[in-house]
Amino acid sequence: MARTRIVIIGGGFGGVKCARTLCDEFRRNDAEIVLFNKENHLVFSPLLADAVGSSLNLQDVIVPLRQLLPGVVCRTEEVRHVDLDANEIEFEGPDGLPRKMGYDHVVVACGAVSNLNVVPGMADHAFPLKTVGDAAVLRTQVLQQLERAEVCENAERRRWFCSFIIVGGGYSGVEAAGEINDLVRGSLRFYHNIKPDDVTVTLMHSRDQILPEISPQLREFAREKMQSAGVTMHLNCRVQLATGDGVGTCDGFVRGGTIVCTIGSTTAPIVGRMNTPREKGRVLTQPDMRLRGRTNAWAVGDCATIINAHDGQPSPPTGQFAERQGRQCAQNILRALRNQPTQPFSFRVLGQLCSIGGHRAVAEMFGLRLSGFIAWFVWRGVYLFKLPSWGRRIQVGMDWAWLLLFPRDLAHIRTDTTERVTHAYYAPGDFIIRQGEPPTNFYVIEDGEVEVLRTNELHPDGEVIATLGPGAFFGEQALLNNQPRTASVRARSAVNVIVMGRNVFTTISKSLAPLRAALTSAITRRSGSFWQERPQALAALRSFSLGDFIEPAPQPLLPTTTTLRELTRQFAHSNNNVFYIVSADDRLEGLVTLTDLLRAQGGSLPPETPVADFMAKRPASVAATDTALIAASAFREHSFKSLPIVADKQTLRVVGTIRARKLIARLLETLPT
Repeated sequence: MARTRIVIIGGGFGGVKCARTLCDEFRRNDAEIVLFNKENHLVFSPLLADAVGSSLNLQDVIVPLRQLLPGVVCRTEEVRHVDLDANEIEFEGPDGLPRKMGYDHVVVACGAVSNLNVVPGMADHAFPLKTVGDAAVLRTQVLQQLERAEVCENAERRRWFCSFIIVGGGYSGVEAAGEINDLVRGSLRFYHNIKPDDVTVTLMHSRDQILPEISPQLREFAREKMQSAGVTMHLNCRVQLATGDGVGTCDGFVRGGTIVCTIGSTTAPIVGRMNTPREKGRVLTQPDMRLRGRTNAWAVGDCATIINAHDGQPSPPTGQFAERQGRQCAQNILRALRNQPTQPFSFRVLGQLCSIGGHRAVAEMFGLRLSGFIAWFVWRGVYLFKLPSWGRRIQVGMDWAWLLLFPRDLAHIRTDTTERVTHAYYAPGDFIIRQGEPPTNFYVIEDGEVEVLRTNELHPDGEVIATLGPGAFFGEQALLNNQPRTASVRARSAVNVIVMGRNVFTTISKSLAPLRAALTSAITRRSGSFWQERPQALAALRSFSLGDFIEPAPQPLLPTTTTLRELTRQFAHSNNNVFYIVSADDRLEGLVTLTDLLRAQGGSLPPETPVADFMAKRPASVAATDTALIAASAFREHSFKSLPIVADKQTLRVVGTIRARKLIARLLETLPT
């Protein structure tokens, strides 16, 4: 007779507790319990902030699953799909090919994953704190910033190195802010050039109080003590963007050399592929934690919406709830196998604990409210005995006792990774490249526009000599010539760029013929234009008023809903070579040329195809407030015969057009023969 196979997906608190409970109830030959988790260890996430602050060794916050669950088959392959109708899972084998495994019962406990994309630029410039790898990288970053500040001669730059921004005022954010503040300020005696006033640790929270889960009195205590320890609070302050220099809010910009983001999470991708009802990304369950409409599929933890029968409210995504759900889910599986009625999930919260740094904490337990050192001692004691093995409890306890007497460890392993292709976000006004800097990266614009500035005697603050838009690239000449940057590049609007390191750029540019050809063409355009080689031409372009060259835009301005049939009629009854495609408020969305029209017709597109499907989207344009020099640079960069003129780069409202021929004719008239 085949053994019952129970598959558990996820090795967090809920999945591990479910597996341990099943092991305790089943004899080894009665059931096969299989746990899939991409990492071979359980991460004790409440202690990640301590690892960042060097209060704990990184190894002390993880427990190997094979040692923790000796009666469970532990597998580290990634589960791709759960077929609830066929009662089988699909996972990636060691050779990268899909494998399948049937089950009698499945428990989905895959939790949530970080999603920093909720704020523009956050995924590119902030450090998450979700895994032990995140903690290791963040700890190294903090200590490396101190090392950089120690040898920095510029006072303003030194303060930037020593500035840390933590986004999110929940448990993770508060604990991270407290630990980073303790680590940095407690280590200053070992750094001779960093002063206490150089250090800023800023906690940013969108609500009017931190730690919304606990009582107002304890929230206020936590806020006061953290502020007295040197943590700056920005409350009722929603972060709207992140850049390499700091974060932007509705109240302004806060500069910081290190950004830690503890907000933004989403359910694992596997949840979105399951054929089961969901709400806000989470699977919906019955009161006993079975998936709705299923008898042998269960869910626990952050990936599920589970109603707590104790108060009728959805269970919060905390470790203590996940553990209780895992235990009761295992018990309900046993009841189902024995044809006994299952029980709805019900749990009364035992308490809330949060460390705030400086050997202080806040706690609510069994109706008691504690704060200060006593709460911190209770907090450490509770989490110490929550660790799943006596060996780990002794290790962690000794580490904590050691730090009561001796300073924190400042040694760190450099985590510099091999160069790769990444993304970055820049807010309007941010410098991407500065003139005179050594060449390090190559950039390709995905969205937005940048402006190229060059400093000279007449323009010590930099003169805008060109603008670049989506699809354009920059930074190639300095890399190829191995010379300092000859110009600065600044974000003209919100910009997303692809960043390619020097070594990656060199390898690809040598081996990829299309990129090599594009680089050659760009270098030729940018270095060989006749007006750049003649000072008189450059001076003339500076003296021209752009308004003298603006002509009416090709009429009519066509909406994005214009069909291919209607566009063909417009070209047939006008002398236009181009039409501008706009939104309802005349915002420039694209343009279509006669060549585009012929290509669309040659592609056998249906006559009712909207122009938005084949127009040139986000075309290069010149603002009415720009100079003739910028317009000439745009013609040089894009090799266009005409360019749309917009009122400004914010509204992109079409106000006219400019022809390269007219600008060149005026330039030729001005120059001496």
